[in-house]
Amino acid sequence: MEEYPDSALRILESVEPQQLKVQADKAYYALLLTQARDKNYIVQTDDSLIRIAIKHYDSAENIPMQAKAYYYKGCIYRDANRCGDAIKEFLTAIPLAQKTENQRLLGLIYNNAGYLYYLQDLLEEADSIYQLAEKLAIQRNDTSLWAEALSFQGKINIKQGIPYYPKAEEKLLKALDMTNTPNYKRLQADIAAALSSLYNSMKLNKKAIHYAKLNISLRNDTAQHYRAFLLLGDAYFKAGLYDSATIYINKSLSSTRYGIKASAYMRLAEIAKAQGDLDRSLTLTEKYTLYLDSLHLSKQSNDILMAEKEVAKQQYTNNLGQQSNKLYILIMVSVLLICIIGIIYAVLRRNQRKAHHIEQKQSLLEKKQQDLQQKYIQLKNELSQKEAEITSLQKDINRQHNNEEKKKKLQQELDALTRERSVLAKEALEHSEVYSKIERIINSYKKYDKSEEQLNDDDWQRFIVETDILWNKAITRLRIQCELEKEEVHLCCLLLTDFPVANLEYIVRQTRNTIYRKEKEILKKAGCPSGTNRLKAFLKNY
Repeated sequence: MEEYPDSALRILESVEPQQLKVQADKAYYALLLTQARDKNYIVQTDDSLIRIAIKHYDSAENIPMQAKAYYYKGCIYRDANRCGDAIKEFLTAIPLAQKTENQRLLGLIYNNAGYLYYLQDLLEEADSIYQLAEKLAIQRNDTSLWAEALSFQGKINIKQGIPYYPKAEEKLLKALDMTNTPNYKRLQADIAAALSSLYNSMKLNKKAIHYAKLNISLRNDTAQHYRAFLLLGDAYFKAGLYDSATIYINKSLSSTRYGIKASAYMRLAEIAKAQGDLDRSLTLTEKYTLYLDSLHLSKQSNDILMAEKEVAKQQYTNNLGQQSNKLYILIMVSVLLICIIGIIYAVLRRNQRKAHHIEQKQSLLEKKQQDLQQKYIQLKNELSQKEAEITSLQKDINRQHNNEEKKKKLQQELDALTRERSVLAKEALEHSEVYSKIERIINSYKKYDKSEEQLNDDDWQRFIVETDILWNKAITRLRIQCELEKEEVHLCCLLLTDFPVANLEYIVRQTRNTIYRKEKEILKKAGCPSGTNRLKAFLKNY
């Protein structure tokens, strides 16, 4: 299994499952076959096989096999893109693997769990678990695990921004040097991709292109080629080589992943803008916002956090059960200990009531967030339907060349539909996750003069999309035509909300005077007369 997983798979597939009569054999076969498929990078999304193994090993209380079975069940959910379920199984497997001191399995679990946290932008959690993986790898002298842990710590540093770039470069170059043999081609390709992304951000174009090409040359798995093509196209774009960039970015569009498609259309829109084709740039930007919207809805970070709580609660319940057994024995031994246990029980009950109260508050908050998300999705569906009606009615109007009376009547219907669409779009924005986050930040500053939250790049992109939907793509058009900076675009979006200007400084982390100064700079870029001093009014009429 470890040295020749392809041979292991062939042997296991030659076994006829119906020949296995003993339940222990059926469970072991189910576990081995799942493991062999995973080691051969075969995507598995059906958990029926591994459930046979888990059911048997749970009843037999075979901890080493339980640990492996729960780990591979997590791998199946990982392949099925069920992040919350995968994390639940990995977190269940960790204490079991720790009990058996199976450090190799523990390293695999850390690696996979860390990847899912990273994928859902839970960077602190991902960094913590990759640090555990690194320590374990050093103890075991496991080059593969160590390099992968360093690689992902480097990727996390990239996402943390410019001050962390030197750390990211150091970790990624160390990981690349450690894996400089043919045995680690797949891992080397991932590290090269991360280095290309880093050097892109650092505007070191030649290095970015070099590592993007190295990433492609090391790839055997065609599924990863799309991301590699996008990375090389992005490197060419930053270097100003638009023809080469377009070729590779267009290749990446064959991917089914929302994130790749969104990034590809964004880059193609910027190339079109740089080449002076404004209409094409706006069309591509529409596609970018469409896939960004889909990407946002596919995020599962809340599922992961819910899974963490569920596993913690289950482990807490199990611990209480174990403690109860011990206490029962002690009660039988000494009457004196009954009094002590009574006191302990009273304290536990008090803590339990406190924990229950906190849990109730948390549940209410989660329910509120879920209701908000459901309402948001419902509004988005209604908005899409309304837009389809508007498009159809507009076509009817365009066909009425001679019948002015009917044309006028249809135009009145169109105006009414447009007003309804605006109301829906505003309500959708106010029910969006990012709008709710802005409200939380403002309320926190008002109450405590600080906030633990802030808008990240994904939040801002989402906010731009929602604002564009409400205001007929005003933000995108203005950004392209006036070449606005990122911070200026963010301010424009905020000014188009109903939040008072006095509250905006909490979101953009700038003083009110700086905000007013930026307003004037944007108005100047838009070519407004020098006497114009209210950007909000200008934006609403743009």
